[in-house]
Amino acid sequence: MENAGRIVALNHVGISVADLEAARRFWVEGLGATEHGAFGWPVGTTPADESLATEGTAADVVLLRTDAAFMELFAFSSPTPAVRLPGAPGVKGFAWAVTDADEAYARAVDAGGTPLGDHRVRCPDGTPVTLVAAEAPTGLVGVLVQVGDAEVHPMADVPGPVTVEVSGGADEPAARPVDLGVNHLCVDVEGIDAVRGSLDATTWHHPVTESSGGIAAVCYGTTRDGVLLELLESRSPDAFLSRTRLTHP
Repeated sequence: MENAGRIVALNHVGISVADLEAARRFWVEGLGATEHGAFGWPVGTTPADESLATEGTAADVVLLRTDAAFMELFAFSSPTPAVRLPGAPGVKGFAWAVTDADEAYARAVDAGGTPLGDHRVRCPDGTPVTLVAAEAPTGLVGVLVQVGDAEVHPMADVPGPVTVEVSGGADEPAARPVDLGVNHLCVDVEGIDAVRGSLDATTWHHPVTESSGGIAAVCYGTTRDGVLLELLESRSPDAFLSRTRLTHP
């Protein structure tokens, strides 16, 4: 359908972390992600507050990339992060592809992960990571999202290469974006206005915003079941989080 818009793939996950260096060590030295850049903002940065629907935010951010998706590590200095409730909606686990699961498990634990056994390790900020053996792609290949009712969640059918699995059972209020753990999902889209309009179970925090001279556009919102969602349209290979940069930075 002309101008219908479509979701292309998962672009990245954002993780609120207690200690940026500890998180970087786990994901980079432990699990082999690659650093892709860094930025930050002080209190009083209106676009950041609007995107996160949270007043008075400030954070330092490190961006990472794997073969199939990016990651963002947010160290919030304001507001003060809290631990997420176990039953809050949102990301409850990752699948992470590695060429040698035994070696990667040992390396991840040595880099600060909590061992859970059976090639599962908990990252320093609480998210379980299941290591799966694969030649390619490596890195982030799966995301488990828990919501109250999986049948009404609008993000159940995100195309690969990163699998997004949605399950029910979340039974506590949504966490704040600053609270520790995965705070948002970002999907690559074509036709951002059309995709935004099709996700009627989502409250959008601001109009679509163009950046970098129009080579990218972004919009943040919260789904009806409490998941912070970012839509990203990269219109040029030069866009900072364009999928072309996953293998050709």
